[in-house]
Amino acid sequence: MKFFKSKPCLYFSTEYFLGLCEKGPRSSFDCNKYRKIRDKLLENKVVKPSHILEPRPASWDDFRLVHSRGYIEKLKDPMFLAKILFLDYVNPFDTDIIDFFKFVTGGTIQTFLTAYEKKTVCFNLGGGFHHAKKDKGEGFCPVNDVAIGIARFFNNFGKKRVLIVDLDYHHGNGTAKIFENDEDVFTFSIHRDNWDDIDKENNMDILLPDGTEDNEYLLQLKLYLPDVVDRFKPELMVYIAGSDVHIGDTFGTFNISTEGVLKRDMFVYNLAKHCGIPMGIVAGGGYGKESWELYYNFIIHVLGG
Repeated sequence: MKFFKSKPCLYFSTEYFLGLCEKGPRSSFDCNKYRKIRDKLLENKVVKPSHILEPRPASWDDFRLVHSRGYIEKLKDPMFLAKILFLDYVNPFDTDIIDFFKFVTGGTIQTFLTAYEKKTVCFNLGGGFHHAKKDKGEGFCPVNDVAIGIARFFNNFGKKRVLIVDLDYHHGNGTAKIFENDEDVFTFSIHRDNWDDIDKENNMDILLPDGTEDNEYLLQLKLYLPDVVDRFKPELMVYIAGSDVHIGDTFGTFNISTEGVLKRDMFVYNLAKHCGIPMGIVAGGGYGKESWELYYNFIIHVLGG
């Protein structure tokens, strides 16, 4: 057992507030989700304010590491962004929407870099926009912060073996397509159905049916993930801890309990910890007023451990 060499770290910015509630039908997404996690950590004195790190916003050059120049030019238009996010209306001069994605992506970049640098586990209190492709936004994801974070990681440290463990309810199709021709990136995902076919050796998609409960979900995770880690030998693990697998989620159709989600998260964390693999974690999907609590539970168990 190798374990981590430094204490866990957290990234959050007040810019993570996604002010879309007033601009469109966003009843399924809690716009204060990320802030609630931060506030509860401070309220319960799990961390001190100084322990929550402020990320720098990602730049357009960071976006260009993954997304095409033509697509990025379109992202500068708030009306184009509004279509991707299915907003009823935005002011054509409104720039705060893309600013949100810049800050959250910056948090993901710093999460991955710091985790590897300090040989530890780092949490971004947001992120996980895994549907966006090189030149197309999908599934409310105009940019792919996960892919951008990995691309920056490669720029800073050179090519390494990166394992993406995507346990969001939805298929991380955008990330898998972006790295389809890169066998240094292994995409592992458990989800309801495939959004795209992935032609890649270092990819594993495990599809589970509606109504999947704790035992079957955890069985599949424990059956396959340790073997992937053993064979691939990742130098960085990226974990998308989507809470939309929960039984109470308004979008997902799995029946995973609160305890089951925590067991899932801690299994992935302990696997990385015992193998000494630096791990960067992003929040992923989760819809409904209680979804923030699932990510919060994960964080406090790691910090308390």
